[in-house]
Amino acid sequence: MGIVETEELKTLREDKPDDLFITCVSFEERCTKSLLLSENYKAKNIIVFDYHELKDKEAISKEAISRVKTNRKTILEETRAHVENEKNIFLMECSRSAPRDGHYKFLEMCRMLGFSASSRGLAITIDISVFPKSYLLVLFKAFECLGEKQIRAIYTEPAFYYPERLTLGVNSIGYVPFYNGNPTPLKPYLLFVFCGFEGERAYAVWEYVEPEKTIAFIGNPGYQPQYPEVARRLNQFLIDTLEREESKGSKVMEVSTRDPDEVCNRLESLWRENQNHNILISPLGTKLQAVGIYLFTLKNPFTHAQVIYATPQHYFENYYSRGSGEMFQYELEIRRKLEK
Repeated sequence: MGIVETEELKTLREDKPDDLFITCVSFEERCTKSLLLSENYKAKNIIVFDYHELKDKEAISKEAISRVKTNRKTILEETRAHVENEKNIFLMECSRSAPRDGHYKFLEMCRMLGFSASSRGLAITIDISVFPKSYLLVLFKAFECLGEKQIRAIYTEPAFYYPERLTLGVNSIGYVPFYNGNPTPLKPYLLFVFCGFEGERAYAVWEYVEPEKTIAFIGNPGYQPQYPEVARRLNQFLIDTLEREESKGSKVMEVSTRDPDEVCNRLESLWRENQNHNILISPLGTKLQAVGIYLFTLKNPFTHAQVIYATPQHYFENYYSRGSGEMFQYELEIRRKLEK
């Protein structure tokens, strides 16, 4: 079906509640939109991810903590209207900086709810709007452990981003859990880096990897007409570096910010042209681009692609995003992981 704009969230099966709805608390207002605009949506179970770091006065500002509290209250109040039994609303506390922790806690919750590899006909909706991209990728891996299912991702754009850096510094660089790949010794590395508004992190990944060749993606069209140019400006240091490496095949390309299928297809096409390279992918662009990256790794396991991520030292929570914009939905086909 592809990516579809929607004004209201409906159940995946007509006149039957979804088995599970998953969402996440954030300092961003848009984390509440999918439930606020979905009066008729129902789910049997709801899991709300809630990060320790969003309660830490040393980690984020007082204003951001206040917004987190407001959004958490709104989400928990709204979920009551969308679930048959309030006992089936679960607030899952975990660490934003440790996606592996969230992966295993989620699978444990699934086991408690009776979901397993032998389950049939599960209907699962996940609001991906404010999940960190590394978290999204490991949750998609968790879905592979479940049986036959429909998976739908809901994404709400912000009304606007502040047109400057969203984060400061680089805290760590590492491989996303379960995306370590299996690189071939002696093969050179090709880095695909999806650039957003955090050029410092993108350049740090490039320095860390030291690839033979790099392809940087700028999202176009952006959520706002000016955003592609903003992304280019904020990643100018990396772009200038790649222009000097043009003879090696490094370059800057444009790809959709919203269409996971286009992202997946572009990666497949470029991989076919570069099969003599080990593949590294850095998802520093949009959430929907991260969905496309996941689809590429799912459909093409023989590429042994690795996914590498840079976490920031600090978020500019008070100058990050405001409001809620358009809402989109995308259905993923995620096969059950074969038992070994």
